[in-house]
Amino acid sequence: MNQHKYFAVLTGDIIKSSLLSKSNLDAVLSTLLNAAEVVKGWKRGLVKGNPEFFRGDTWQLLLKNPALAMRVGIFLRASLLAEGKADSRISIGMGKVENISLKRISLSRGEAFFLSGHGLDSMTLYSNMTIVVPKSARPLSEWLSVVGHLCDSLIGQWTKRQAEIVSVALAPREPTHEEIAQRLNPTVSRQAVTNALNGANWYAIREAIHQFERTAWESIIQSKRSDNLK
Repeated sequence: MNQHKYFAVLTGDIIKSSLLSKSNLDAVLSTLLNAAEVVKGWKRGLVKGNPEFFRGDTWQLLLKNPALAMRVGIFLRASLLAEGKADSRISIGMGKVENISLKRISLSRGEAFFLSGHGLDSMTLYSNMTIVVPKSARPLSEWLSVVGHLCDSLIGQWTKRQAEIVSVALAPREPTHEEIAQRLNPTVSRQAVTNALNGANWYAIREAIHQFERTAWESIIQSKRSDNLK
């Protein structure tokens, strides 16, 4: 399936997976699959193909709309942290995709896949989240990784309960605190939701997500062509 469009690729691996029992690792991978199914319901056609797992603890997800990549990445981590068994590093790469293998996403080719995989391989021990775009998108290409690191510093402090509540808050329609309270099982008070979101620094993360979604990513990524013509 040949493509010449711009996508986001999320590549991740489970943190300290070697310390997990087989049953716990299976449960973590199942959580990621379930979270990906939720994301599919956010917007028709958002997820291309299915999430793929390889090397035991590494996974990859392809998104048709790069603007939603940060929301999706944080949602996947929130879903894992809410289960309390593991977390995942995530590298978000955005760029052109030239060929998509719907049967095995990892066999697809293109700039977004290269950037995402390289971002994960280059990740340091000090952060579990990064965002990578072509170098031609400067200064955004330098700043985006920092944004990912700052978001990660907040995510890493979440309790299971905070992660659970944030995972509900991350739905693109962004439900009210009362709606979030009613969706939890068991239900909680609206004030409990407010306290949890405040404790999770949700509003700072939401502001970053909103700005990310307002950015004209395709125009920024395409700037590589105009740069090469100069």
